[in-house]
Amino acid sequence: MLKIGEFSKIAQLPVKTLRYYAERGLLKPAWIDRFSGYRYYTLAQLPRLNRILALKDLGFSLDQIEHLLYTDMHSDELRGMLRMRHAELEQHIHAEQSRLTRIEARLQQIEREELQPTYEVVLKPVATQRILGIRDTLSSYSEIDTLFSELDNYLQHHRHTPVPVNPYLGIHYDGEYRDEQVDLEVAVPLARQMPGSARAFVHELPSSPTMACVVHQGDYTRLNEASQALVGWIDANGYRITGMSRHIFLQRPLAQQQLAQPSNANPITELQYPVKMKPFLIQVKGLKEKIKMEPTINKKEAFTVVGMLYHGKNENSEIAKMWREFHPRMEEIQDKVDPNVGYGVCGELEKSGAFKYLAGSGVTQATDIPEGMSVWEVPEQLYAVFPCTLSTIGDAYQFAFDTWLPESDYAKATGPDFEFYPAEFNGDDAEAVMYIYIPIK
Repeated sequence: MLKIGEFSKIAQLPVKTLRYYAERGLLKPAWIDRFSGYRYYTLAQLPRLNRILALKDLGFSLDQIEHLLYTDMHSDELRGMLRMRHAELEQHIHAEQSRLTRIEARLQQIEREELQPTYEVVLKPVATQRILGIRDTLSSYSEIDTLFSELDNYLQHHRHTPVPVNPYLGIHYDGEYRDEQVDLEVAVPLARQMPGSARAFVHELPSSPTMACVVHQGDYTRLNEASQALVGWIDANGYRITGMSRHIFLQRPLAQQQLAQPSNANPITELQYPVKMKPFLIQVKGLKEKIKMEPTINKKEAFTVVGMLYHGKNENSEIAKMWREFHPRMEEIQDKVDPNVGYGVCGELEKSGAFKYLAGSGVTQATDIPEGMSVWEVPEQLYAVFPCTLSTIGDAYQFAFDTWLPESDYAKATGPDFEFYPAEFNGDDAEAVMYIYIPIK
């Protein structure tokens, strides 16, 4: 037997840690001298200690490790816990990458302007709100006061008084800036039930997990400066706008003649844009030498795709033309796994430079194949998965084959690679995210 100090040296672990593991019941001494209190361990306990340390290195808590050690856990349960931990780490890495991007953008701004930014942007989640609003198309933004007056009259009629924690809102439904024919809604959050009308609608204002926000103090005519600063920050920090902008008026918006009074000269308004992080490849588009992205490694079960087949060199963008022909015919395919998901399966490059490419949908079974379509059985395979867009797909493939594969511990495996178009993919959105799957071994 070994004294705790001797076992500590072999395990290269502090005595204090061994004592704590004993208190937790994770690794109890093999024997404790009841007279001296000395703790003794055996070499046979090293495998258990190494398992504890290995699980701790993977990020599991001691409670989780205890559960793993004392439960006769099925491999599926362990696999599920590891996948959950994998997802947690991916989320943490994504958050830290986002923070790094914001720091770099701030440094560039300070170096460019040699001063601190006028507006500070923060990211925060915004919960769903039940609101009462009046929406109309105005000839110009300056007419917003007429909507607020109408809203005030309606609230007074129903004896509803907005409070500071429930400020007034201005919601902009236009997808771009307009100085005329502006689609606006003015609203207040509701703390209690309230009836609507033909003009005043009660509805849910959707939540946003990530809202980019900036506070503007001063005349409303300078709100565009805050908006420009916010939009510039969003782009510089690797985000994209995903919905309607909102103006949060922390007091009732005032007309221009009221703003002229000294006591009303500095109203406070918060501007908000719902945003989503751009995929990393989009941020470095055109800067292939700076691409540092690591793909995810996924094992995908065998699946079947039915669609239109092309064979050639794609010298005249024949594949893009085929996709345009395929989209109207997708409804003809029976037994689709998900009607909104698409695959572009690509075969091995032939000596002539030609290859086969299938634009299609995943199916549960290949029956009643539409005329002019083909079937492709894709085997179970391990894949390196790279996010990209239609405009960056060439960069993604080049990085995968020219940079990542040669520097990785993997090699290209036999079998087709494919493009995966998720349900939320929108081919008209230049920043819509898709994925390329490259078989590896």
